[in-house]
Amino acid sequence: MPPIRVLFICVHNSGRSQIAEAFLRKFGQDRFEVQSAGTAPTAISPLVLNVMREDGFDLANNVASNVLAQLRGNPPFHYVISTCGPETLSRLPQLPYGTISLSWAFPDPELVTGSPEEQRSAARAIRDDIRTQVIRFLHDVASPLG
Repeated sequence: MPPIRVLFICVHNSGRSQIAEAFLRKFGQDRFEVQSAGTAPTAISPLVLNVMREDGFDLANNVASNVLAQLRGNPPFHYVISTCGPETLSRLPQLPYGTISLSWAFPDPELVTGSPEEQRSAARAIRDDIRTQVIRFLHDVASPLG
């Protein structure tokens, strides 16, 4: 069976969508072809790089990509998942028939405030919430494929 194609999106592709992509790649194994992109891509957040490294992921070589290029330059995705809420989905062109769009609203790690340790703690919580949602997605959506 061909892999299920998933595109995670957020505004900058600098945090939340990168985290979701990393977790689905790990937990979904070869059942998924996964990408991430942003509507206005920028460099990956150093805070995200650090908290993902703590969890065994090296995102240092990841490059943020543009969602429009991903949608144009690839076969249709089965799922397009916003990690920053429904407003990002509304900025996309009409998705191909059969594409399922989902909205997961997580706080932006780039906007957390406080001391460096408070920022890391907040980013860890966001990372862990995204991990939980990816596992839920695998359970609810991918498991019945057999």
